[in-house]
Amino acid sequence: MRPSAVALGLALAAGLAAAQSPDALHDLEALLGTEVEGASRQLESALDAPAVVSSINHAEANALGHRTLGDMLSLLPGIYIGTIRGYSTVGMRGLNPQGGVNNSRLFMSVDGYHVNDAVYDQALPVWEFPIVADWIKRVELVSGPASSVYGGNALLGVVNAVTLEGRDAPGLRVRAGAGSWGTRNAVLNYGWNEGGNDLFVGLALNDSTGETLNDAALRSPTTPDGRLAGQDGLRYHSLFLKWRVDEWRLSVASQERVKGMPVTPYAAMQGVPGNRYNDTYDYAELAWDGAWREDWRGTLRMNVSRSTATGRYMTGTVDAPVVKHDEGSGNWAAMDARLQWRGWINHELTMGAEARRMYNARQNVYDVEPYSVYLAKKNTQNQAALFAQDHWRLAERWSLTTGARVDQVQGYAAAFSPRLALVVRPNEHEAFKLLYGQGFRVPSLAERYYQDASGSQPSNPELQPERLRSVALAWERAVGKRSRVSVHLYRDRMRELIEFMPVVGVESQYRNLSQVRTHGLDLEAQGLLDAGVQWRASVSLQSARSEEGRLANTPRWLSKGLLIVPLPQPCWSTALQWMSLGRRSDDVPARHTVDGVLRWEPQRDRSLSLRIQNLLDTASWDPSPPGVPLSRIPLERRRVSIDWQQAF
Repeated sequence: MRPSAVALGLALAAGLAAAQSPDALHDLEALLGTEVEGASRQLESALDAPAVVSSINHAEANALGHRTLGDMLSLLPGIYIGTIRGYSTVGMRGLNPQGGVNNSRLFMSVDGYHVNDAVYDQALPVWEFPIVADWIKRVELVSGPASSVYGGNALLGVVNAVTLEGRDAPGLRVRAGAGSWGTRNAVLNYGWNEGGNDLFVGLALNDSTGETLNDAALRSPTTPDGRLAGQDGLRYHSLFLKWRVDEWRLSVASQERVKGMPVTPYAAMQGVPGNRYNDTYDYAELAWDGAWREDWRGTLRMNVSRSTATGRYMTGTVDAPVVKHDEGSGNWAAMDARLQWRGWINHELTMGAEARRMYNARQNVYDVEPYSVYLAKKNTQNQAALFAQDHWRLAERWSLTTGARVDQVQGYAAAFSPRLALVVRPNEHEAFKLLYGQGFRVPSLAERYYQDASGSQPSNPELQPERLRSVALAWERAVGKRSRVSVHLYRDRMRELIEFMPVVGVESQYRNLSQVRTHGLDLEAQGLLDAGVQWRASVSLQSARSEEGRLANTPRWLSKGLLIVPLPQPCWSTALQWMSLGRRSDDVPARHTVDGVLRWEPQRDRSLSLRIQNLLDTASWDPSPPGVPLSRIPLERRRVSIDWQQAF
């Protein structure tokens, strides 16, 4: 029997057990986070939302020892997080570039702020992200195209990280930890709330020497035994501030990451000190969230941002090394204004406008000494959009949401993105949803203009925008008072998919594929059992094919879940999470991992936890990007960490 079928059977059995339990708990709504913001940019019931929304909350993430947004996101249906040992990768609905890192088809946000950058049009969820899991109240995953609300990046879905406020975590809180491979980390939070004033401040630090790799494919003149030590290190720091005064909110974040490069691309020397990536991300946003005044409500957001991504490669020979820099940096500013009106009974209209200007977006490739320039490109790009969403309560149990957005991106024709969602509520605990949507994405500046020093990756300024049409059917239901199940069936058709692919005469180039079809099924169940036991399980079946056949890096199935169990001994609990991922190529077999956490909490605001990732120490791999000596990237083996948390 396939692992996906086994997991599905376990999930359904657990759901029935929870439904039949005689001791009904009344905190299921808080457990499942039934109010979400990501589907329509406003707070609403998950059952009423005109999309399929899954979420994971702070309590679950804390019990499982999560440290990054990627940790939390990886537990949601259909998502698979990977790595190329320098950057993380994100797959959804079977689409994830072969070893690539361009997560530009997923709209990533923090409290609604658009995180995707100016040059690569992407946001990566692990240590590249500007905030850490300790500061996140919940993560919402909106599945399917949401370009009618968010624009270009929302081709496959939306991830919204809703952060804590001072009232959620008052006072000073400290978490400090250590673990395998010289890992040391600390997170400090301070929260304050009084009247209409609320302040949350966080500081995160993480440092690691990194894992030692042993692989025969890594043998070279500089690593004759294929052993790489001290090349996978990580240094990370991030500062986050969120200050609310009545209807106004100021958010500021600043993050830097320095990551070692154990697997070097572009013919850089393996195992030589100096190969590394250096990324920064800074933003400030001022937002006004107006209250309802009679039948009207307005919101306004203004933000400025900047990011840099630099690769430092040691090329040449050991006796005559040449330092090569590959830099992408950009600044941008954006404004978003919305107006809601509910002057008619059973009706709500939202209208809005957005503008974004990317300026001083630079791509540079050069040798430091002797100085030699291979690429020096500077771009600006303006984009603007108008959108509207109309929500009608047709009858007591029927509602219809229609929406449309027109985006104008400099250099391309206007893009029209409609949405249609019919929601039927047979009762207060159940919803059927019929969903239709269209999405688009223009090529990023890096996809259009980047070219490497050797000429093996030429630029392609003639790339065309990707366009997608999607139809989905979903069923969501609360089973009893202690569990919930959902079924999501979708079919997508995409034109002009941009893929990094081999080309005759050069190694690789970004090209448009004529047509891609994807379809899939997501099943999710979660709930509470007796004695406070909490569980979650999901299974995703998916297929993504072009005219040339199955797309690379597409697992046919995914299975994942969690189990949080209070132990009989007072103050002790344990948690498990697991994930299975189907084969993605001949070199990348199915992956099965289990993580475990043992937690001691003598007081509510004090805890000690032991976390073991890859508990069974299984060997597994991710697909390799073009231009590196490995056909597959080895993932981390067993990692052990211990953390102490204290509130003052």
